Parts: sequence; structure tokens; C-alpha cells
Amino acid sequence: MEPVTETIPYEEVERWLLTLPEWKVRLETMKEQLEHIPGLTQKFELVSIHGKGQKNEAVLEEVIRRLQLRELQIPMLELKILVLEGAIRSLRAEERQFIADRYEHRLSNNDAMDKLGLSSKTYYGRRKRILERIYHFTGGKDSILCLQDEPLWE
Repeated sequence: MEPVTETIPYEEVERWLLTLPEWKVRLETMKEQLEHIPGLTQKFELVSIHGKGQKNEAVLEEVIRRLQLRELQIPMLELKILVLEGAIRSLRAEERQFIADRYEHRLSNNDAMDKLGLSSKTYYGRRKRILERIYHFTGGKDSILCLQDEPLWE
């Protein structure tokens, strides 16, 4: 009986690598939004004191959304970034350079191939091995990176 081999979703791993800079920007934006929670909660309380006794629903919804950021979305995004950066750090120097050229600097396959001085066969073989290593390092099909970035509840 042959061992079952897991199919590597190369395109998905490439999507993680291409999305990493966006995740970092989104994380910083989320953290900046959290700085305004105390002001929002104060405004929420003032509306009920000086208004007609009705708390502003929009402010309440915004406070809830930002608490979801703090308790769920930020920790999830931080973990995804840490896992993927850990996988990249586990690679050899020339493999990290490959990742930087192809995914961080967003060079086309042909431009990355030229910059690295590799033949097409060598380039695609290296790409395949690197993506496999990243996929397995991050946990394979059970990786946190496979979870969608959508809010956990609305």
C-alpha cells in the first residue's frame, strides 16, 4: 500500500506570500483604530446623559466592532504573520532571496529567473520546493493560514 501524499496548493501558498505585506498594513490599521475606543465609549455614555435617554446605536456598533478587532481579528492576523514569517526565516539564504525577489518585490517569474540567473527548469524546481517547505512548515492543510480573513461573526 502506497503512502498517501498530500497535494500542495501552490497557488494558495503563493497567495499567502503575496498577501503578507497587506496583512501587515491591515494589522497596523486595526491597531490604530483601537486607540479611539476610550473616546468612543465616552461619547456613547454622553449621548445617553445629554440626549433623550437613547444611546447612539452607531457608536455602540463601532465599539463592538473595535472590541472584535482587539479580541479576535488582531490576534488571528498577528498569528498568521508570525507563522508565515517563521516559515520564511526557516529557509536557506538563497531561498529567502527567491521569496524576496518573487513575492516581496513582486518580480514576474521571468524577471526573477533572470535576476537569480536560473534556467527555467531550475527556477520552477526551486519554486516548487520552497513553496512545499513553507506549506509544511506552516502546518499543511491544517494551517491557520488556510482560514479566511473574514470577520468571525457579523
